[in-house]
Amino acid sequence: MNRTASWMACLVVILLPGIVQAQFSIRAASAEPVEGWQPMKVEHCRSRCVVWVAPTPALTASDIEKAQPEVRADGYRIIRIVLTDAGASKLHDLMAAQLKKLVTLVVDDKVMWAPMVMYIIDPAWKETVLTGNTPTGLTPDEVERIMAILR
Repeated sequence: MNRTASWMACLVVILLPGIVQAQFSIRAASAEPVEGWQPMKVEHCRSRCVVWVAPTPALTASDIEKAQPEVRADGYRIIRIVLTDAGASKLHDLMAAQLKKLVTLVVDDKVMWAPMVMYIIDPAWKETVLTGNTPTGLTPDEVERIMAILR
């Protein structure tokens, strides 16, 4: 193997994890077009099937300290999360900025849900849940994908 081939092989090994790394973020969104924001289809859409999503994440997986999947008694699937202190502050800021507007959970470039922010949480509140757009919350596949990222 020559030097160029060896160098290229090393580059592929170094870059490959970054390329295949799954993505998780919570972002500001809008039901109306916003310049510079990306239109995205909401998974399992029942209404508001396309939203415009901010290019910059407000929260990422690094803002989550702990995550635990849960199935409620009625069969509704969620992921209960505990945010870091910084994550709780970021969520508070996002909710304040997006009051009566949309936010999105984006996983692997797919919008899992796009709820409207109806209230602002206390910045000290670190526990919340992730849910989905189906009648039973997140699908088993979505729970598995999200948990794989958050582990």
